[in-house]
Amino acid sequence: MPTSKIPQLGNEHELFLRSEALTAGLTDTQLRSSAFCRVLHGVYTTSGTPLTHELKCLAAAMRLPAEAMLTGLSSATLHGVALADFSTPVDVIVPREYGMHRRQGLRCSAVRTYDFEHGVWHGIRLAGIERTSFDLLKRRSMSLSIAHCDALLHGGLITREGIAKFLSGRRDNGVVLARHRLPYLDGRSESIPESVLRVELNLRGLDPTPQFEVFAEGRFIARVDLAFPAERVAVEYDGHWHADPEQFRRDEARRLRLNESGWIVIVVTNKHMQTSIDHVVSSIHEALTCQRNGSFN
Repeated sequence: MPTSKIPQLGNEHELFLRSEALTAGLTDTQLRSSAFCRVLHGVYTTSGTPLTHELKCLAAAMRLPAEAMLTGLSSATLHGVALADFSTPVDVIVPREYGMHRRQGLRCSAVRTYDFEHGVWHGIRLAGIERTSFDLLKRRSMSLSIAHCDALLHGGLITREGIAKFLSGRRDNGVVLARHRLPYLDGRSESIPESVLRVELNLRGLDPTPQFEVFAEGRFIARVDLAFPAERVAVEYDGHWHADPEQFRRDEARRLRLNESGWIVIVVTNKHMQTSIDHVVSSIHEALTCQRNGSFN
């Protein structure tokens, strides 16, 4: 079957259903070829279409009932804070009677929603930013759920007070957990890993200041990810972008300036976060003690 039939199949987003393709004369064997890409079960696109999380949400909208509501990482991404990519399952609330809860590519839940919590999006529902914040904040990982909500705060989409107002008086599953996590929210961090690191330190009794600007004798020295200003201890998260040679040189230069200004800089990598966070905490405690005693060398 010539690929010239593909444009007639696809909608304005270059998506089409398997049933439409079969009606047009394509076969399952052809759909499995390099000319096509499966976006979700039963929904396809052509191989040249950029594979984004928004495309995956649009594919979900073609299969979900009108009562379904996109939320969590998916709705945050659609609201402009990119927390999900194409590999991320679509977060959706679906009434239990529709039986969508085992579909590959969807992360479904069946909980109560209200009309004021959502708007219409491509024939289904899109959670408002308040409902999105709630559904993120009650997820399993405390530090990651807070970091995701921090990103919404950092993007200016909502405030901690706005989330607290939305949660007030509710009795939903997870609302107690969400309220418990509210005090940890802080929108100053500029990346998810920085927020996760801050929360992990908070949970271990440390309270660093995010995105702190360091000055010496009135001269700007650097802005650090996390700081203990009184003790002049900085904690920096090094992501994969820091492996770039030019970025590495800039990092080394700014850390030298910090050292020359009397600051201790502790560098934390993703490996540290995954395997040795308690060792990081011990290093911070040691640096704080040394600075208080004036004994660091």
